[in-house]
Amino acid sequence: MSDSVLRDNELINFCLSYLDGILEDSRVRVKFFLEIMNAFKDKMDLIAILFNFIKKSGEQHHRDIACHILVLLIDAQKIEKCEETAKNFVGYLLTCMGIGDGNILTQSVSVQRTKPFSMHAYTFALMTICKKNELAREISNAMGFKILDEILTGPCLENPQIAYNVVATLWILSYHDFNSKYFEDYSLGLIEKVTKVLDYFNTEKIVRILLMLIDNLKSNAICQEHLSDIDALSLVIKL
Repeated sequence: MSDSVLRDNELINFCLSYLDGILEDSRVRVKFFLEIMNAFKDKMDLIAILFNFIKKSGEQHHRDIACHILVLLIDAQKIEKCEETAKNFVGYLLTCMGIGDGNILTQSVSVQRTKPFSMHAYTFALMTICKKNELAREISNAMGFKILDEILTGPCLENPQIAYNVVATLWILSYHDFNSKYFEDYSLGLIEKVTKVLDYFNTEKIVRILLMLIDNLKSNAICQEHLSDIDALSLVIKL
């Protein structure tokens, strides 16, 4: 993408909003995007184009929309056709928000200016991209779970959609045995923090996805101890 186009905010906003609107109106249309992309003789890699745009763009709003389109494309594309770019993007997601002392994902204005994505876009990207097993493994490390842990104790308690995105991400990751150690870790306390979300939001979709997560963890002996410690039985009966 040329510098002159990158400087044309009105054009970029129109194009991104138009593409995103097409997908949001009907998610099945993503397959047409892929068919057009794969039909080009010189192979126009829209996934790589959007990723490069995200790294260059100076507008968070534009990066958010581009990120939304990008993860939908990655989710729909066969992994062997986008694996390198997709894994690079996951690495970017895990490092772009930074890790430091205290709550790394604070929503204060002074800090948020340095973040490439809004928390809505960021958590949607994590939730969507980990649907692919190969990419779930890329997220499943100490840094990935540290980020999810800090979102749970901050932005999750401020917005129901962010809470849903993060709990859904954890639910998807809970299907993989290699993530058991993170759910078992008492120092992280993920199970307790997840159930705390219900103190703030009790919409049907949040309750449903949280119960689905507990259902996945209930057969793990150590996770059973966590669930017993927080009196999960009373919680389920109350729900």
